[in-house]
Amino acid sequence: MNDEIAASFLRVTGYLELGLAEDAMEELDALPQEAQESRVVLHLRVDAMFRMGQWREAMEVCLPMLEQDPGDPAWWIQAAFATRRADSIAAAEAILQRGQKQHPEQLLIHYNLACYACVQGRVEEALALLSRLPAEEKKTFLEMALKDDDLAAIHPRIVAWQREHSAEARES
Repeated sequence: MNDEIAASFLRVTGYLELGLAEDAMEELDALPQEAQESRVVLHLRVDAMFRMGQWREAMEVCLPMLEQDPGDPAWWIQAAFATRRADSIAAAEAILQRGQKQHPEQLLIHYNLACYACVQGRVEEALALLSRLPAEEKKTFLEMALKDDDLAAIHPRIVAWQREHSAEARES
């Protein structure tokens, strides 16, 4: 990557952090043609699309990447996120279930599957998915879960888990 492209990536990241997704897209569009299909550019483009609510467009970028670059767990997560908003939770869940087979260690996939199960009324499944999170990651994910409207139906159980987790940590 040359210095000009690296500087452009920094500007795009800055625009995104400032909430200027349209400016980020303009910067990405101005990149040389050879950079347009790089995975970094595509991820940045999808991020900008998310911020602009362009769910179908983001989905159209992400879905082909599941075949072209299945080793990148971010494509699975981004594809599901876009698909949920452009299509349905059921379609997004199917994507993440395939992604989970590719990336069984990717905890964010498990977390999102719990969200989708909960939203669809499968509360026990959501709890089971969250309960399998490794102990060292549980605190972070439980804090995130309490702020997640998708998991509102199980917030009381999450609070109870947090108490248990805190008590176990104090005993150790």
